[in-house]
Amino acid sequence: MITLVQKLTAELELIINEFPELFLVDLTVTGVSGNQRVLVLIDGEAGLPIESCSLISRKLSNRIEEEDLIEGAFNLEVSSPGIDRPLSLPRQYKKNIGRKLKVETLEGEIFEGKLKEIEEQTIVLSVNERDETMLLDKIKKAKVLISFN
Repeated sequence: MITLVQKLTAELELIINEFPELFLVDLTVTGVSGNQRVLVLIDGEAGLPIESCSLISRKLSNRIEEEDLIEGAFNLEVSSPGIDRPLSLPRQYKKNIGRKLKVETLEGEIFEGKLKEIEEQTIVLSVNERDETMLLDKIKKAKVLISFN
């Protein structure tokens, strides 16, 4: 049986295909029938303009109502993941090349360094003048570190 998240994701993918620079990071549904919250996190190669959020929100809301995907009232929120949210997709790493990351591996090791490159399955992090190559599937969590200098 197809879940509500799968149905919404399929509809959203059709909408996002109109914007090749954008990509879906996450879609969650919380709450109970008649009072559900749909949170859509989208990102883009060069950020996410507020106009794109509004347009995608309107299009998805129309599709939800046309297809009667959610019964009763729902709250739809479309936004970017925010800087405090861990990176989860290769495209997110790509847009953060040159920034400082804090990476925690599945083994519990923690690295802080500048993201130099990303390949299909790996990232290269410059840590104390030394390059560390890490497999994406061995990364537990990676966050962008904000610097104010």
